[in-house]
Amino acid sequence: MNSSSAAVLFLFFLFSANPFSLSATAAKEPVLDTDGEELRSGVQYIIRSAIWGAGDGALNFGSDFECPRFVVQDRLRNGMPVLFYPVDSNDTTVYQSSDVNIMFTGGDAYCRSLINTWRVAPYDPSSGHWWLRTNGEIGNPGPQTLFSWFKIEKVKLGYKLTFCPSVCESCVTLCNDIGRYSYQNKIVLGLTNGYAWPFVFVKAPQAIKQVVEKHPE
Repeated sequence: MNSSSAAVLFLFFLFSANPFSLSATAAKEPVLDTDGEELRSGVQYIIRSAIWGAGDGALNFGSDFECPRFVVQDRLRNGMPVLFYPVDSNDTTVYQSSDVNIMFTGGDAYCRSLINTWRVAPYDPSSGHWWLRTNGEIGNPGPQTLFSWFKIEKVKLGYKLTFCPSVCESCVTLCNDIGRYSYQNKIVLGLTNGYAWPFVFVKAPQAIKQVVEKHPE
């Protein structure tokens, strides 16, 4: 069996095939930010851990010199604002269980030729994980952009991020939550069949203000 066939088989067993996709059964409920307002495209948000203390931190791209960047949870930096792009480009509201692109808004001086849109990177056999990295695509829903679409689901402490794209009717429905792992001295986001880490969405100016108030000079 060649490596490509092995990767396909691994993908088949890793993901949970579900013919009754979330998008087909869930009510169209908007995702809410920490102000209780609907998440909107065109508004910048910081994605923060819903768990404080040892689990605290906001999402950023990795600070190492590797392109594409890893999507990491970083306690030492304030977090990189993101923009959300719903699958329906005519709708500015981000809904639960609906496909959405996620893009970091900050510049990247090192990986200049790449865009900061999230995607599920190819399987990494050295770590045994499917990592979230940059250099995804925005829009154009279909099989060619399958790995750039994510969903947001309500959980007890906030929201979880999932990879369960429904932008391709002819594709197998692949569903995994997104968790976090310790890897190369970083907390990196990746697909998991275990515990999905909970997050909240804070409007970017408020997130920066909270950090300043929490850590005054």
